[in-house]
Amino acid sequence: MSFRKYFKVLLFAFASLIVVSSCKAPSELSYVEARAISTNKLLKRIEQNAFDYEYLTVKRINCNFVSSQSKATFRINLKAKKDEKILVSISKLNIPVGRVLLTPDSVKYVNYIDHNYFIDDYSYLSSFLHIDLDFATIQSIISNNAFSYRNDPRDKDFKTFDSFIEDNQYVLQSEKTRKLSKLEEKENKAERRLKRLDDQALIVQKMFFNPRNFALNRLLISDKSNNRDMNLVFDEYTKVENKEYPGSIEMNFDSPEEEITMKIKMSGFSTEKISSFSIKIPEKYEEIRVN
Repeated sequence: MSFRKYFKVLLFAFASLIVVSSCKAPSELSYVEARAISTNKLLKRIEQNAFDYEYLTVKRINCNFVSSQSKATFRINLKAKKDEKILVSISKLNIPVGRVLLTPDSVKYVNYIDHNYFIDDYSYLSSFLHIDLDFATIQSIISNNAFSYRNDPRDKDFKTFDSFIEDNQYVLQSEKTRKLSKLEEKENKAERRLKRLDDQALIVQKMFFNPRNFALNRLLISDKSNNRDMNLVFDEYTKVENKEYPGSIEMNFDSPEEEITMKIKMSGFSTEKISSFSIKIPEKYEEIRVN
Protein backbone atom coordinates (compact mmCIF):
# COMPACT_ATOMS: atom_id res chain seq x y z
CA MET A 1 0.00 0.00 0.00
CA SER A 2 1.05 3.60 -0.57
CA PHE A 3 1.61 6.19 2.18
CA ARG A 4 -1.93 7.54 1.93
CA LYS A 5 -3.56 4.09 1.82
CA TYR A 6 -1.75 2.82 4.90
CA PHE A 7 -2.39 6.03 6.79
CA LYS A 8 -6.04 5.93 5.71
CA VAL A 9 -6.38 2.43 7.18
CA LEU A 10 -4.75 3.60 10.41
CA LEU A 11 -7.08 6.59 10.68
CA PHE A 12 -10.10 4.33 10.44
CA ALA A 13 -8.58 2.19 13.17
CA PHE A 14 -8.54 5.34 15.33
CA ALA A 15 -12.13 6.03 14.32
CA SER A 16 -13.02 2.51 15.43
CA LEU A 17 -12.15 3.48 19.02
CA ILE A 18 -9.10 1.48 19.98
CA VAL A 19 -9.90 0.64 23.58
CA VAL A 20 -9.00 -2.53 25.49
CA SER A 21 -8.73 -6.23 25.14
CA SER A 22 -9.72 -9.89 25.28
CA CYS A 23 -13.13 -11.46 25.03
CA LYS A 24 -16.15 -12.55 27.02
CA ALA A 25 -19.36 -13.88 25.51
CA PRO A 26 -22.12 -11.23 25.42
CA SER A 27 -24.62 -13.81 26.68
CA GLU A 28 -22.88 -13.83 30.07
CA LEU A 29 -23.85 -10.22 30.75
CA SER A 30 -26.93 -9.81 32.96
CA TYR A 31 -29.92 -7.80 31.76
CA VAL A 32 -30.65 -4.48 33.49
CA GLU A 33 -33.62 -2.28 32.64
CA ALA A 34 -32.77 1.33 31.81
CA ARG A 35 -34.62 3.83 33.99
CA ALA A 36 -35.03 7.53 33.29
CA ILE A 37 -32.24 9.71 34.72
CA SER A 38 -31.09 13.26 34.07
CA THR A 39 -28.37 14.10 31.53
CA ASN A 40 -26.03 15.24 34.31
CA LYS A 41 -26.49 12.00 36.23
CA LEU A 42 -25.93 9.96 33.08
CA LEU A 43 -22.69 11.85 32.40
CA LYS A 44 -21.50 11.23 35.97
CA ARG A 45 -22.17 7.48 35.68
CA ILE A 46 -20.32 7.36 32.34
CA GLU A 47 -17.38 9.25 33.85
CA GLN A 48 -17.28 6.86 36.81
CA ASN A 49 -17.03 3.93 34.38
CA ALA A 50 -14.24 5.54 32.32
CA PHE A 51 -10.86 3.81 32.55
CA ASP A 52 -8.41 5.89 34.61
CA TYR A 53 -4.79 4.95 33.88
CA GLU A 54 -1.28 6.38 33.99
CA TYR A 55 0.14 3.93 31.43
CA LEU A 56 -1.73 1.70 29.00
CA THR A 57 -0.55 -0.98 26.58
CA VAL A 58 -2.64 -3.01 24.15
CA LYS A 59 -0.17 -5.51 22.67
CA ARG A 60 -2.29 -7.11 19.95
CA ILE A 61 -4.99 -5.33 17.95
CA ASN A 62 -5.87 -7.42 14.90
CA CYS A 63 -7.62 -5.44 12.14
CA ASN A 64 -9.45 -6.54 8.99
CA PHE A 65 -10.07 -3.64 6.61
CA VAL A 66 -12.30 -3.85 3.52
CA SER A 67 -13.21 -0.98 1.21
CA SER A 68 -14.55 -0.65 -2.30
CA GLN A 69 -10.96 -0.23 -3.49
CA SER A 70 -8.80 -2.47 -1.30
CA LYS A 71 -8.51 -5.09 1.45
CA ALA A 72 -5.93 -5.35 4.22
CA THR A 73 -5.20 -7.41 7.33
CA PHE A 74 -2.72 -5.94 9.79
CA ARG A 75 -1.78 -5.71 13.46
CA ILE A 76 -1.55 -2.66 15.72
CA ASN A 77 0.26 -2.16 19.03
CA LEU A 78 -0.80 0.76 21.23
CA LYS A 79 1.06 2.46 24.07
CA ALA A 80 -0.21 5.47 26.01
CA LYS A 81 0.84 7.75 28.85
CA LYS A 82 -2.09 9.74 30.16
CA ASP A 83 -2.20 13.40 29.09
CA GLU A 84 1.17 13.12 27.33
CA LYS A 85 1.68 10.55 24.57
CA ILE A 86 -0.01 7.88 22.47
CA LEU A 87 2.19 5.66 20.26
CA VAL A 88 0.62 3.40 17.63
CA SER A 89 2.70 0.87 15.68
CA ILE A 90 1.28 -0.91 12.62
CA SER A 91 2.69 -4.09 11.06
CA LYS A 92 1.76 -6.63 8.40
CA LEU A 93 3.05 -10.22 8.46
CA ASN A 94 5.39 -9.11 11.30
CA ILE A 95 6.92 -6.46 9.01
CA PRO A 96 6.83 -2.89 10.43
CA VAL A 97 4.69 -0.64 8.24
CA GLY A 98 4.52 2.62 10.16
CA ARG A 99 4.32 4.43 13.47
CA VAL A 100 2.23 7.33 14.73
CA LEU A 101 3.13 9.39 17.81
CA LEU A 102 0.40 11.64 19.18
CA THR A 103 1.03 14.40 21.73
CA PRO A 104 -1.28 17.24 22.81
CA ASP A 105 0.31 19.47 20.14
CA SER A 106 1.38 17.25 17.26
CA VAL A 107 0.91 14.17 15.08
CA LYS A 108 4.04 12.42 13.75
CA TYR A 109 3.75 9.61 11.22
CA VAL A 110 6.59 7.54 9.75
CA ASN A 111 5.98 5.20 6.78
CA TYR A 112 8.62 2.45 6.68
CA ILE A 113 7.36 1.06 3.37
CA ASP A 114 7.52 4.23 1.25
CA HIS A 115 10.33 5.84 3.29
CA ASN A 116 8.51 9.06 4.10
CA TYR A 117 6.94 10.89 7.03
CA PHE A 118 4.93 13.91 8.09
CA ILE A 119 4.65 16.11 11.17
CA ASP A 120 1.46 18.10 11.65
CA ASP A 121 -1.06 19.33 14.19
CA TYR A 122 -4.51 17.66 14.20
CA SER A 123 -5.79 19.52 11.12
CA TYR A 124 -5.20 16.67 8.68
CA LEU A 125 -6.77 14.04 10.94
CA SER A 126 -9.78 16.28 11.52
CA SER A 127 -10.32 17.11 7.86
CA PHE A 128 -9.85 13.48 6.80
CA LEU A 129 -12.41 12.13 9.28
CA HIS A 130 -14.66 15.22 9.14
CA ILE A 131 -14.50 15.43 12.95
CA ASP A 132 -12.86 18.06 15.17
CA LEU A 133 -10.23 15.72 16.53
CA ASP A 134 -7.58 16.47 19.15
CA PHE A 135 -5.45 14.64 21.71
CA ALA A 136 -8.07 14.95 24.46
CA THR A 137 -10.74 13.39 22.25
CA ILE A 138 -8.53 10.42 21.32
CA GLN A 139 -7.66 9.94 25.00
CA SER A 140 -11.38 9.88 25.84
CA ILE A 141 -11.85 7.26 23.14
CA ILE A 142 -9.15 5.05 24.66
CA SER A 143 -10.79 5.45 28.07
CA ASN A 144 -14.16 4.32 26.64
CA ASN A 145 -15.52 7.68 27.78
CA ALA A 146 -18.08 10.02 26.21
CA PHE A 147 -16.68 12.59 23.76
CA SER A 148 -17.89 15.29 21.41
CA TYR A 149 -16.77 15.66 17.80
CA ARG A 150 -16.93 19.48 17.95
CA ASN A 151 -14.66 22.13 19.45
CA ASP A 152 -17.48 24.30 20.78
CA PRO A 153 -16.93 24.43 24.60
CA ARG A 154 -20.66 23.86 25.14
CA ASP A 155 -20.43 20.61 23.20
CA LYS A 156 -17.27 19.52 25.05
CA ASP A 157 -19.30 19.87 28.27
CA PHE A 158 -22.34 18.22 26.60
CA LYS A 159 -24.49 21.27 27.38
CA THR A 160 -26.05 21.05 23.91
CA PHE A 161 -26.71 17.29 24.09
CA ASP A 162 -30.03 15.55 24.80
CA SER A 163 -30.34 12.29 26.75
CA PHE A 164 -33.08 9.66 26.60
CA ILE A 165 -33.68 5.89 26.51
CA GLU A 166 -33.86 3.95 23.25
CA ASP A 167 -33.98 0.14 22.91
CA ASN A 168 -33.21 -0.12 26.65
CA GLN A 169 -29.98 1.86 26.28
CA TYR A 170 -29.08 5.34 27.48
CA VAL A 171 -28.48 7.74 24.61
CA LEU A 172 -26.52 11.00 24.40
CA GLN A 173 -27.38 12.85 21.20
CA SER A 174 -26.39 16.23 19.76
CA GLU A 175 -29.35 18.60 19.88
CA LYS A 176 -29.22 19.48 16.19
CA THR A 177 -31.01 16.20 15.40
CA ARG A 178 -34.42 17.56 16.38
CA LYS A 179 -33.93 20.67 14.25
CA LEU A 180 -32.86 18.60 11.25
CA SER A 181 -35.80 16.23 11.64
CA LYS A 182 -38.25 19.12 11.65
CA LEU A 183 -36.65 20.57 8.54
CA GLU A 184 -36.71 17.25 6.74
CA GLU A 185 -40.45 16.97 7.40
CA LYS A 186 -40.91 20.11 5.30
CA GLU A 187 -39.15 18.96 2.15
CA ASN A 188 -39.72 22.13 0.13
CA LYS A 189 -38.03 24.37 2.69
CA ALA A 190 -35.49 21.92 4.06
CA GLU A 191 -32.76 22.41 1.45
CA ARG A 192 -32.78 26.21 1.72
CA ARG A 193 -32.76 26.13 5.52
CA LEU A 194 -30.03 23.52 5.74
CA LYS A 195 -27.75 25.60 3.53
CA ARG A 196 -28.06 28.47 5.99
CA LEU A 197 -27.02 26.32 8.97
CA ASP A 198 -23.41 25.96 10.03
CA ASP A 199 -21.78 22.92 8.38
CA GLN A 200 -20.93 21.38 11.74
CA ALA A 201 -24.58 21.58 12.74
CA LEU A 202 -25.26 19.05 10.00
CA ILE A 203 -23.15 16.43 11.76
CA VAL A 204 -25.28 14.47 14.22
CA GLN A 205 -23.63 12.40 16.94
CA LYS A 206 -25.43 9.68 18.87
CA MET A 207 -23.87 7.51 21.63
CA PHE A 208 -25.53 4.44 23.19
CA PHE A 209 -24.55 3.31 26.72
CA ASN A 210 -25.28 0.00 28.45
CA PRO A 211 -27.57 0.53 31.52
CA ARG A 212 -25.73 -2.20 33.45
CA ASN A 213 -22.19 -0.78 33.30
CA PHE A 214 -22.58 2.54 31.40
CA ALA A 215 -20.02 1.42 28.82
CA LEU A 216 -20.22 2.75 25.28
CA ASN A 217 -22.02 0.13 23.14
CA ARG A 218 -22.56 2.00 19.90
CA LEU A 219 -21.59 5.25 18.19
CA LEU A 220 -23.35 6.86 15.24
CA ILE A 221 -22.06 9.93 13.40
CA SER A 222 -24.16 11.20 10.49
CA ASP A 223 -22.80 13.94 8.23
CA LYS A 224 -25.95 15.30 6.58
CA SER A 225 -24.19 17.82 4.33
CA ASN A 226 -21.86 15.23 2.72
CA ASN A 227 -24.18 12.18 3.00
CA ARG A 228 -21.65 10.24 5.11
CA ASP A 229 -22.47 7.87 7.98
CA MET A 230 -20.23 6.07 10.46
CA ASN A 231 -21.57 3.29 12.69
CA LEU A 232 -19.44 1.60 15.38
CA VAL A 233 -20.61 -1.38 17.46
CA PHE A 234 -18.72 -2.60 20.56
CA ASP A 235 -19.05 -6.18 21.80
CA GLU A 236 -17.44 -9.10 23.72
CA TYR A 237 -16.87 -7.24 26.99
CA THR A 238 -14.33 -8.36 29.58
CA LYS A 239 -13.26 -7.31 33.08
CA VAL A 240 -10.20 -5.04 33.08
CA GLU A 241 -9.17 -3.23 36.27
CA ASN A 242 -12.62 -4.11 37.69
CA LYS A 243 -14.35 -2.41 34.76
CA GLU A 244 -15.75 -3.81 31.53
CA TYR A 245 -14.44 -3.02 28.07
CA PRO A 246 -15.14 -4.28 24.56
CA GLY A 247 -12.81 -6.85 23.07
CA SER A 248 -14.25 -6.43 19.58
CA ILE A 249 -15.29 -3.44 17.50
CA GLU A 250 -16.96 -3.32 14.10
CA MET A 251 -17.03 -0.08 12.11
CA ASN A 252 -19.01 0.67 8.96
CA PHE A 253 -18.48 3.87 6.98
CA ASP A 254 -20.79 4.74 4.07
CA SER A 255 -20.44 7.66 1.65
CA PRO A 256 -21.18 8.36 -2.01
CA GLU A 257 -17.49 7.68 -2.73
CA GLU A 258 -17.02 4.32 -0.99
CA GLU A 259 -18.06 1.84 1.68
CA ILE A 260 -15.60 0.74 4.35
CA THR A 261 -15.78 -2.01 6.98
CA MET A 262 -13.24 -2.42 9.79
CA LYS A 263 -13.30 -5.36 12.23
CA ILE A 264 -11.02 -5.26 15.28
CA LYS A 265 -10.10 -7.86 17.92
CA MET A 266 -7.92 -6.91 20.91
CA SER A 267 -5.83 -8.72 23.53
CA GLY A 268 -2.73 -8.26 25.69
CA PHE A 269 -3.74 -5.47 28.04
CA SER A 270 -1.30 -3.96 30.56
CA THR A 271 -1.07 -0.92 32.84
CA GLU A 272 2.62 -1.37 33.72
CA LYS A 273 5.01 1.56 33.33
CA ILE A 274 6.23 2.17 29.77
CA SER A 275 9.88 3.19 29.48
CA SER A 276 9.98 4.23 25.80
CA PHE A 277 7.75 5.96 23.24
CA SER A 278 10.36 6.04 20.49
CA ILE A 279 9.67 7.10 16.92
CA LYS A 280 12.77 7.72 14.78
CA ILE A 281 12.75 9.43 11.40
CA PRO A 282 15.71 8.28 9.23
CA GLU A 283 17.63 11.13 7.59
CA LYS A 284 16.91 9.99 4.02
CA TYR A 285 13.14 9.78 4.47
CA GLU A 286 11.11 12.28 2.43
CA GLU A 287 8.80 14.69 4.25
CA ILE A 288 5.21 14.65 3.00
CA ARG A 289 3.16 17.84 3.08
CA VAL A 290 -0.42 17.05 4.07
CA ASN A 291 -1.76 20.64 4.27
